[in-house]
Amino acid sequence: MNCVIVKESKTLLIKIVGFITIIVYSVISYLVVEFSILLSILFFCIGTFLAGFSKEYKITKDFNNETLFVFYGKTLWKSKFCIDYPDYISVFHASFVQRHEDDGTEDKFKKWVIRFFKGNSYYTILEEDNYDNVLKTANDLGVLLEVEVYDRSKE
Repeated sequence: MNCVIVKESKTLLIKIVGFITIIVYSVISYLVVEFSILLSILFFCIGTFLAGFSKEYKITKDFNNETLFVFYGKTLWKSKFCIDYPDYISVFHASFVQRHEDDGTEDKFKKWVIRFFKGNSYYTILEEDNYDNVLKTANDLGVLLEVEVYDRSKE
C-alpha cells in the first residue's frame, strides 16, 4: 500500500441543500415559464455542485501528501497538504457545539475523530459518524505510516 485516501464525509445539511436546490430548479422551471432562465440555471448549478463536490486527503508512505478537490469522482484540483509526520494516531469520540448567533440557539452533535499527534500539537484528519469506517481508515494509516493507533473508544 503506497497511499491512503481519506474522504471527508458530507454533512446531512449539505446533501439536503443540494437536493432541495435541484428540486426547486425543476419545479420552478416546470411551473413558471416566464421565470428567468438564468436564475433557473443558477439554482441547478449550485445544487449540482453541492451534490457532487468533496474534499479528500491523499496520505502517502513518503509523506508527500495532497489535498484533492473532487467533483463526482474526478479530481479537479490538487494542492500540497503540509502536516508533521505523526508520532501516533488517535481515534476517539468527540462532542461538538455549533452556536447560532442570530437566534441564540446551539446544536450539539457527536462524531468519531482521527487525529495525528506530533508532540503537543495535533491535526484532525477526519470527523465522521460511522465508527467502523473511522477505525478502518485509522488502522490503514497506522500500517502505511508505521505508527501506533490508539483507539480511545474502549476507555
